[in-house]
Amino acid sequence: MSKIEYNPEMDDEIRSFLVQWFSGLLEGIEKVNNETWPLILEMTGRACAKVHSTDLFKKIWAISDDIDDFINKINKELDTITFKRNSKNEISVHYSKCSCPLVLYGLVNSPIMCNCSPNWIMENFETILNIPISVKTEQTILRGAKSCKFTISLNE
Repeated sequence: MSKIEYNPEMDDEIRSFLVQWFSGLLEGIEKVNNETWPLILEMTGRACAKVHSTDLFKKIWAISDDIDDFINKINKELDTITFKRNSKNEISVHYSKCSCPLVLYGLVNSPIMCNCSPNWIMENFETILNIPISVKTEQTILRGAKSCKFTISLNE
C-alpha cells in the first residue's frame, strides 16, 4: 500500500479551496436520502482501494498458502492496519490511526468519511477471495474513538 504522508508544502490557496470544496460535498452528501449517500461512499472507498492497495493485496495473495498466511504477510506490509482472524468466517481489522489521505492532508474531518473504509476493505478482500463479504464498522477515530475497528464477515 502506498504510504500516505502529510504534505506541508501544499499551497495554502489550493488547500483552502479543497477544504471548502470537500466541505460542500460532504454537506451535500449529508442532505441526500439514506439510500444515495452510502452508494457514493461505496464507490469512493472502492476507488481508493484500487488506487492504493488492491495490487498489493493481489501480490501477497498470489504468494500465500491460505487466508491465515495472507493475513500474516499483509500485516508485515501495512504499518497502521492490522488484520486478525477471529474464526473461520470472521476477520477483525484495526487501524491504529486514520489512513485516509483526505484526513491526513487536513482536507476533511467529517465522520461521514468513515463510511469509505468498509468499502476499501470489501474491495480488497472481494478481489483476492472472489467471494462476497460484508464489513461492519465497530468504531472510528473521526467518531471519537482512539482507533478504527471493523469486522469482516466472509460470506462463503
